[in-house]
Amino acid sequence: MAEELIKELIDGNKKYITNKRNEIVKYIPGQKPKIAILTCSDSRVIPEFIFNKSIGELFVVRVAGNIAIGETVIKSLEYAVDNLKVKLLIILGHTGCGAIKAAEESMESDCGELLGEIKKSFTLGENHPLCNLSRQLSMLPKRSRIIDKEINESKIKLIGAIYNLESGVVEFL
Repeated sequence: MAEELIKELIDGNKKYITNKRNEIVKYIPGQKPKIAILTCSDSRVIPEFIFNKSIGELFVVRVAGNIAIGETVIKSLEYAVDNLKVKLLIILGHTGCGAIKAAEESMESDCGELLGEIKKSFTLGENHPLCNLSRQLSMLPKRSRIIDKEINESKIKLIGAIYNLESGVVEFL
């Protein structure tokens, strides 16, 4: 089974190289995306597809539940802001989020960092994907001096958006 999956990946990679060769070569010297996106790891939420973007156009950080917590997530976003000089930082939540559902169903008071962070947003209202997004938007600048400074100096804009799995529509907040 694993061998078949690896062959599938190799075949897909060959098609990618054939179809995207010019874009691959264009970005060999480096990347200069204008937009960074923190989104969920959900395999149905693919910012490059959702926004019809290609290689080099988006800097994407993915973590289950699109939570703005943890050194790896924060430092990755700071890299995009401080080094790549992105102008727009989006936290992209989505309907039907499995991490949010897991947090809703978790009865444990100590359910770990990921589910615990999501559960903290549930006090904000009934629409848990929107509540989680709102919490992450408010917490990210508090968790990053670099991002907070760039927002306050109007060098970047931080916004939230919700992707609707059912329709494919993104609603910007």
